[in-house]
Amino acid sequence: MELILLLILQQISAAASEQPADSPGNALAWNAQQIIHTQFHLPISASTLAKELYCNADYLGRVFRSAFRLTLTEALHRQWVRAAEKLLISGSQSLTEVAIKCGFNDVGYFRKIFRKHTSLTPAAWKRRYCKEHINSA
Repeated sequence: MELILLLILQQISAAASEQPADSPGNALAWNAQQIIHTQFHLPISASTLAKELYCNADYLGRVFRSAFRLTLTEALHRQWVRAAEKLLISGSQSLTEVAIKCGFNDVGYFRKIFRKHTSLTPAAWKRRYCKEHINSA
């Protein structure tokens, strides 16, 4: 729980230091990014983001891609994988628990997305990181 709170605070701090452009589309994209960074552990999708921001999902997707050069889904996946990387090495949680805490409902899909972003399976990533961490101490 402390790790999640720390991650949220880091993301808020990073987002606050970067100034969005003044256009309404960019402001909307930045608001979406902040929600992704702070609410990634909740069930969230492009359509739920659009509902929360009172806009059309297609429009939100276009302005987000224009502002950040990635889709809403890619941004969600990146955030979920970052959180999963930290959770995998921070405790003795099962892969299923980590997947659910990071926003994935399906462990198989979690493995696929994790491998796409890190080139390793979650288990291999954990083994590799723990070895490097132990050897560097």
